[in-house]
Formats: sequence, C-alpha cells, structure tokens
Amino acid sequence: MALTAFAAERTFTLKFSETDLNKHYQKLSVIRQIVDNSNLSHQEVVYVTKAIDSLQADMVAQVKAQLEQPAQTKK
Repeated sequence: MALTAFAAERTFTLKFSETDLNKHYQKLSVIRQIVDNSNLSHQEVVYVTKAIDSLQADMVAQVKAQLEQPAQTKK
C-alpha cells in the first residue's frame, strides 16, 4: 500500500508504546543529521529536513493533546 496520495481525507490512529515512540523520534533525528551532513543538493536537504521536522512536530502535538485529555472513566 503506497502512502503517496489520498483521494479523501481520512484519520488513522496509530498506537505506539512511549518507548517505541521515543525510539522512532530519535531515529528521525539521526536521519535528519545524516541528511544535513550529506552531499545532497540544498533543495533536497531542505525538503527532507522539513518533512522530518513536520512529522516530529505532529508527533509531539498529538502526544501532548492525548496527555492533556481528561481521563475517561469506564462505566
């Protein structure tokens, strides 16, 4: 399944443990550093780093939003 284009807006919920989420976040940071130090053109580096920054910012925003939600009580 390719995730390059969508015909309609859909919402997906992905569940990760805190440990796994931190691991993925750190791996993205390492990839960003590698790209920054690569021989890619400036335009390619900017594109990749902006994509990583955007993904990391979205990850942080979603985690913060979930942490700020009041705990739901089971009935």
